[in-house]
Amino acid sequence: TIYHAKGLLSYMRSIGKTPLVYCDYHGHSRKKNVFMYGCSLKETLWQARSSIDTATLKEDIGYRTIPKVLDRICPAFAINHCCFLVQKSREATARVVVWREIGILRSYTMESTYCGCDQGKYKGLQLGTRELEEMGAKFCAGLLKLKKDEWSRSNQLVTEDVGLLDFDNELQNDRHTSHSDVSVDDEPPCPEEIDYYTDNYTEEDDDPIDLVTELNVSSDDELEHKK
Repeated sequence: TIYHAKGLLSYMRSIGKTPLVYCDYHGHSRKKNVFMYGCSLKETLWQARSSIDTATLKEDIGYRTIPKVLDRICPAFAINHCCFLVQKSREATARVVVWREIGILRSYTMESTYCGCDQGKYKGLQLGTRELEEMGAKFCAGLLKLKKDEWSRSNQLVTEDVGLLDFDNELQNDRHTSHSDVSVDDEPPCPEEIDYYTDNYTEEDDDPIDLVTELNVSSDDELEHKK
């Protein structure tokens, strides 16, 4: 149940083993392709025209890493359909609750189309069991690549693991089936500038949550932690 799932996540955080990624899987009845919803404080404040200067607000953009990888290796995935805003109408969804209360940066909802694809090798086709299984396998490959990059930066990746987690060849082999020229960047160790004007906002009827108070609370907690 949702109650016990949330309890498990809270317990894992309490023992210092907060999950690297949380993903809720849904089907979408109107949009095409496969895409993700994520959570970004900075993008939400920017969209809400907040009085806070988002140009000076630092944010770990690791939430974009997995969508970038999937866009490169998954023919059915469309990063241009992804949205990282937190709307009021989505405040009670699993991805937002896990992001806000558990503190998981990479908290997503993955939406799989009921309407077929309009890009790549599946253009004009419906997604069947085989294509969904392929999507699941690529998602797992993306998780392992994410973990490999983390281990590589922390010098914890031992030699025998390199062969198991080396997806560079897979990425290159899938290049000819990719529908996008978006490059796969390693997750940056520090925030980078994002051009928010190029981001897609697909749920225009939803207002972003007012996160100014939340931001202030987070800043106070950080100052208290430093003391």
